Amino acid sequence: MDQPIVDRRPAAIRTRSPVVEALLAEIASLDAASVSERMMPAGCYTEPEFFAFEQKEVFSRTWICVGRVEEVAAPGDCLAAEVAGEPILITRSPDGALHALSAICQHRGEIIPCPQKGKPLRCPLHFWTYDMEGRLSGAPRMGSADDVLALRRQVRLPELRLELWHGFIFVNLDAHAAPLGPSLAKLEPLWTGYEATGLEAVPPAMSDTPLPWNWKVHVENFTDAYHPEFVHIGTHDFAPSVLAGDGVRFTEMLPGDNAIVRSVPMRTPDGGMMKDGWGADAAFPPIATLPAEQHQRIYFAMLPPSLTLMLAPNTVAYTLIRPAGVAATFAGSDRVTYGGWLLPRSTIDLPDFIDRCKAVREGGSRIWAQDVPVNLGMQAAKSSRFLPSG
Repeated sequence: MDQPIVDRRPAAIRTRSPVVEALLAEIASLDAASVSERMMPAGCYTEPEFFAFEQKEVFSRTWICVGRVEEVAAPGDCLAAEVAGEPILITRSPDGALHALSAICQHRGEIIPCPQKGKPLRCPLHFWTYDMEGRLSGAPRMGSADDVLALRRQVRLPELRLELWHGFIFVNLDAHAAPLGPSLAKLEPLWTGYEATGLEAVPPAMSDTPLPWNWKVHVENFTDAYHPEFVHIGTHDFAPSVLAGDGVRFTEMLPGDNAIVRSVPMRTPDGGMMKDGWGADAAFPPIATLPAEQHQRIYFAMLPPSLTLMLAPNTVAYTLIRPAGVAATFAGSDRVTYGGWLLPRSTIDLPDFIDRCKAVREGGSRIWAQDVPVNLGMQAAKSSRFLPSG
């Protein structure tokens, strides 16, 4: 009698949907040259099953940026975020340490919100409370004092891996993931001049409603050096991808890299964002401690799926991205909402700082207004039977 065939693949692989299996097989069938030249299959942008696969198998094993240390600067501060669909809390404990905690109460599974400053973490369902390190501190009506004491010894919110990178807070759900820092080594030389002055964050607000496209459409647009001269006429002319004797430069991608980095020249040094987009009369003053090369170029860095950076002569602008659905992406930056700037204290202390911020926001909104219809068109085209391979 024939022995039954046993599928010995890992459980996560055995339970993938046929849609995901087919898409992964299509990607795997491409040779190395095709992979570098072609777009991903359309279903990677349109199929809910593929987005669920990304959440479970990619985002949950990736370092995800959730905010800045300035947002949890003092003991008792709390920042609510989400990683791979998991609600989490970033807290600052009394000893000054940062913690990344699951926001799921360990009693009945209710989501715990950030409390008012000075208050403990409290579940809204039965008022179980936890301290800023995630330890249970109170459980009303759960028996005698000894019973509650026993619970306090046993129960705590699961703690997640957390790494700081130049003040950005990254969280990883995978306890065995490789450290973040080495994967961003290519960016380190760019930070030296900024850190010689010291930068402080004006954090962005996240959009209230999701943008109606896949997160990959969002970041592909950001790193596409081909489109600015066509899409961003009048707002990006000052920092072109093609310039006589110069133009866009991409850094080499090496094994283990977690950033795609490119730079473009400016027509004159020390330009930046102004009310009309990129221009010579930048709203924020130049940072004197940057090397000469960084006074003449703008650097764009994509750290998928959660963070993009623009390193300019006068600021580091950043966008936080939170994929929420196959065609639903939250984002926060001066392009979408407001803020998302790292600036020297001398800039923040300028008497007309708010007016300068408004000018940068206006310029960002002009660029964003040009990007939105393009992103909408790219997402809509993913459902076309005539979609090319790219």
